[in-house]
Amino acid sequence: MKLPRQLEALARMLAYMLGHHPDEFGLVLAEDGSLPLKQLQQALIHEPGWGFVRRHHLDQVISLMQPPAFAVVEERIRCLKPGAAPRRRPGEPPPTLLYLAIPPKSHERVWQEGLKAAAGQELVLARSKETALKLGKRRAPAPILITIQAQAAAKSGLSFAGYGEELFLALALPREFLQMPAPPPPSVQPKPAQAAAAPPTPGTFIVNFAEPVPKPPRPRGKKEEPAWKIGARALRKKRRTER
Repeated sequence: MKLPRQLEALARMLAYMLGHHPDEFGLVLAEDGSLPLKQLQQALIHEPGWGFVRRHHLDQVISLMQPPAFAVVEERIRCLKPGAAPRRRPGEPPPTLLYLAIPPKSHERVWQEGLKAAAGQELVLARSKETALKLGKRRAPAPILITIQAQAAAKSGLSFAGYGEELFLALALPREFLQMPAPPPPSVQPKPAQAAAAPPTPGTFIVNFAEPVPKPPRPRGKKEEPAWKIGARALRKKRRTER
């Protein structure tokens, strides 16, 4: 079945990535040549001209191609007609320097502890700074570039594996073989300064509405009668005496 032009171009791109040169895109295939679909899509959308690719585009290519060119099992895709896809070369001596770009959120930890791959994964190291930054930008817009003293690390007994023309793989790299900028000091948010109160204008006073106004103390002993009661009593007494 002939594919629409856009999908036909995408099919050729997938065959190149999965069957010939995955290392150019920072991709490392499993021994059976498969790769997580999510990882493939992430690599595609960061390539110039392929930012439009979504999962449904991949599904269309996979389902419409006759004969089938790709197989998907448990969210992993594999090229059915692989070309000269690279295989890992354990024990291959690395070049003097390799590079890796990390997200800023990992900067402090790597500065203190070095690099260590997550369980079941490997560190993907690039021969060039450009490739390392390209891969790092898939995880963070402004990654931190790390320079790895790869040859010195290999001479100390650490194991590397070559992969294609662009990549090397490792499980861990101690801090002593890493060169990177120092992480910024932890930011301390200063407490907001309280504005100084303006001096009161002569003849004025300040009322603090936050505090209750104290009531005047009640006088002890007999209460003093109001003046109107005293006046009314005197008037009644005067009238009695006039009678």
